Amino acid sequence: MFDLLVVGAGLSGLQAALSAQQAGLTVAVIEARDRVGGKIWSVPLASGRGYADLGGAWINKSLQKRVGAYVDKFGLKTVVQRLEGKAVMQQAPGERFEFPFGVTPSDFSPEEKKSLEMVRDHIQAESLKPGPPRLEDDNVSLDQYVRDLGALPGTIKMVNIWAQVMHGLDSTEYSAAWFIDYCRKNRGLLAIRADDASGGQHLRFRDGAQSLATNIAALVGAPNIHLSSPVTSITDHGSYTSITTTTGQTFTGRKTIISIPSTMYKELNIQPPLPPRLQAITNATTLGDYNKAIVCYDRPWWREHGFNGYFASYVGPVILARDTSVDEVGNYCLTCFVNGKPGRGWGRLRAHERRAAVLAQLAQIFGHEEEVYKPIEFFDQIWQAERYSRGALAPITALGHLVEYVDVYGRAVGNLHFVGTEYSPEWKGYMEGAICSGEVGAGEVVQALKGRERANL
Repeated sequence: MFDLLVVGAGLSGLQAALSAQQAGLTVAVIEARDRVGGKIWSVPLASGRGYADLGGAWINKSLQKRVGAYVDKFGLKTVVQRLEGKAVMQQAPGERFEFPFGVTPSDFSPEEKKSLEMVRDHIQAESLKPGPPRLEDDNVSLDQYVRDLGALPGTIKMVNIWAQVMHGLDSTEYSAAWFIDYCRKNRGLLAIRADDASGGQHLRFRDGAQSLATNIAALVGAPNIHLSSPVTSITDHGSYTSITTTTGQTFTGRKTIISIPSTMYKELNIQPPLPPRLQAITNATTLGDYNKAIVCYDRPWWREHGFNGYFASYVGPVILARDTSVDEVGNYCLTCFVNGKPGRGWGRLRAHERRAAVLAQLAQIFGHEEEVYKPIEFFDQIWQAERYSRGALAPITALGHLVEYVDVYGRAVGNLHFVGTEYSPEWKGYMEGAICSGEVGAGEVVQALKGRERANL
């Protein structure tokens, strides 16, 4: 029998296992996939020029202390997010304009700029206030919230892009309280939106973000991580827990940490069943339509024309893109986010249709079709279709649920504990948040086991 069983080898699960080991506990990590990392997944380019990050990619070494410490510990190389050059805003089919990156788009009218800045500053101020989410904000959608502030139509559309980019849902589909609380846990709206040293998109990993997960997994130890082992049942026997996998293995442990998105709890056979109130909130959480298309070229041709690779679009299917090149290895890529409602339709297309739609939009945005239509590689990832993720980034609670079920959400039940970036008190939705939650969950287990007889393998 182990002291602790961990379901899921994403960053939360790996950190929970490592923290438990460091406290002297014996651990087994059980992972359905054939790899570690969860929604952190880096795939090699056929050209040999590095990796494409199909999942999480951005960090801030100075603001995210845990990730920063690991970067130093493992000697991982990072790349600063490139900002130099013009950005593009696509307002409608055939309508686009260029503007200096980092400012309110220049072609917005004075009234639209004032409206956008009013809403931005209001949400920033609310997200810097300490305290729990407000019930009245949890009972209205983000869309209705900004309308009630008097936002103009252009601002309403821009807030919808924020929602799509950040969470893979439209602003009509989740509560203002969830959005504001997410910002609160991430140093405010401006820090989430920023691509410079003040925000969450400052750095990327030169050799792919999964290098972080693989290095943490090495500390846990390969013999302690059981890959390709989907869980069929989890049972809390009162004095211990047991887990059975599709491979026919059975693991026993004094405690179990479940490190998968809460949206997927209902797919597990947990006995005895989770309490009704916990089922009520987790059965209703939603994972966003969060998709990536990564287009790789022989050279960064967009820079030659004065662009920095960033654009936003009300049209879609791509709603936002960034330059994610790693120049020192000759990896020149544009990462395109195809999220929210546009992502749902795009995700149902066949592979060649998805590629054609993205390239056609890049041609509309940047022109220079002769260069746009000659990528050397093209990747796409539809996280809703990924069996063991079912979407990204973090599960989002139903309207009114964040406040109503605060007493049970993420709380331990008997010998079962829950971790994941959705529960993190800081940098929720980021790698830092996943690691933070893993630490917290392991601490709960260590504290609960104090004074109890140790497990014998």
